[in-house]
Amino acid sequence: TLLREAEARDVVAAICTAMTEQWSVGEKQDDGSETWRPPRWRDIAILLPARTSLPFLEAALEAAEVPYRAETSSIVYGTRAVRDLVMIARAVEDPTDALAVVAALRTPGFACGDDDLATWRLRHKGRWDHQGHLPDDAPVDHPVAAGLDWLGKLHQERLWLSPSQVLERIIRDRRLMELAVEERRPRDLWRRMRFVLDQCRAWEEAGGVTLRQYLRWVEGQSAENSRVSETVLPETDDDAVRILTVHGAKGLEFPIVVLSGLTTEMKSFARGVEVRFPPSDAWAIKLKKGISTFDFDLTQPLDEQMDHHERIRLLYVAATRARDHLVVSTHRKQRKQRKIVTPTAAEALLAAGGDSVHVTMLELLVTPIAPTATAAAEPTRPLPAPEDWQREHDATLLATSKSLATSATRLAADEAARRAAADDPGLAKGAKDIDLPPWQRGRYGSAIGRAVHGVMQVVDLATGDGLDEAVKAQAAAEGVLGKEDIIEALCRSALASDIVQRAATRPHWREVYVGVPHDEFGVLE
Repeated sequence: TLLREAEARDVVAAICTAMTEQWSVGEKQDDGSETWRPPRWRDIAILLPARTSLPFLEAALEAAEVPYRAETSSIVYGTRAVRDLVMIARAVEDPTDALAVVAALRTPGFACGDDDLATWRLRHKGRWDHQGHLPDDAPVDHPVAAGLDWLGKLHQERLWLSPSQVLERIIRDRRLMELAVEERRPRDLWRRMRFVLDQCRAWEEAGGVTLRQYLRWVEGQSAENSRVSETVLPETDDDAVRILTVHGAKGLEFPIVVLSGLTTEMKSFARGVEVRFPPSDAWAIKLKKGISTFDFDLTQPLDEQMDHHERIRLLYVAATRARDHLVVSTHRKQRKQRKIVTPTAAEALLAAGGDSVHVTMLELLVTPIAPTATAAAEPTRPLPAPEDWQREHDATLLATSKSLATSATRLAADEAARRAAADDPGLAKGAKDIDLPPWQRGRYGSAIGRAVHGVMQVVDLATGDGLDEAVKAQAAAEGVLGKEDIIEALCRSALASDIVQRAATRPHWREVYVGVPHDEFGVLE
């Protein structure tokens, strides 16, 4: 983080140096001749090999009040305004994603401060689920309550809206376009919003359907290893520094180019599953370290060589985008002592240029990063006595071994086990007389319970019609013939309960799984 922040500050300082010292840039005239003139903001382009340094670069440009434009679509999805829009859409789609809901509430579209969020959680015991019930003591006009209410309504309506219509609702209802006037360059934010909407409509025309699919597609667009190279159409009347990825700058030229993010070594560290294609018709795959096909390692030298050459070619593309001036940031991490030193991208570029390129070292680009102050170590706590440690150890193990959820069936089974030696022999686990009918051996209560359950699934809740036939059929199915009177009594008791009578008069589900928080059992299912 320190490295990227320092590099971003020095990149901005180099841009300001180019403007204040008026580096000359060439401009062709109508007659074919070329003249030299002072630079303008739009003559400068910042090229990034990756998007990880974009937030630091944006902050440095804003602090220096340098106008800028993100012109590659993959960079547009990494800007703050678009991230806020996508985060709100993510919270609308998935009410169980508490992190997305909190992040959406903190965006300018809802303007919930940390004090509002803390009050909602600590004082009102509120949750981050816009499909749940709001706390009774929470004021209706609370910012978090209003935000959750709006998210919940749009979540219900999203099934009848296309993803682009959902984005339009978010932009319109949350006044994202109007909020742009608080930015120093509102037209740039408006352009990004329009670009995201246009791409969403194009995605729908290509066969996209649901909002969740669209959000997954956006993740691919903004992923670090993506190869998105679409370039946003430039606005010629907008005088601003242009920010692009190296892939997005292919085929373009700029009077002044600043290469940023060349701090890593020219060596790749592959992660995850790797697939290679040897000269034969087969393929080689590596799942993880030690798990691969036999021919995977045979293709490794050639694959690494091709990857290195691809990086060199990409570096060549970045360097040749400059028409008059090329600025390269040489920030790098301090290296450890080792026999083989892999050069960084900036060093490889300098070595390739040799004596044929005039190099001017700007002092602002080689300023070392000041090390951060190391906090004083806290005094170590004395070791506890062995008996105290053992007591705390046993208590921790007991607390962590406790089940997070308990079902009513589990409670009934535990109770039956404790009463196994009681007067009711039907509750004994290991009944030895297997010639007895099922309801007389083992836990015959479970068979009767299943029969009651089966009857309640089919009987009319309002009138009880068909009760006798259902009782007889379920008693035979569960092997508890002779216990029809018990099954019928339990069913009639259930039908006469207030909750069943209320359910019979309105839409209802015969079977609903319920989980409630419980102090002793965690979650009681």
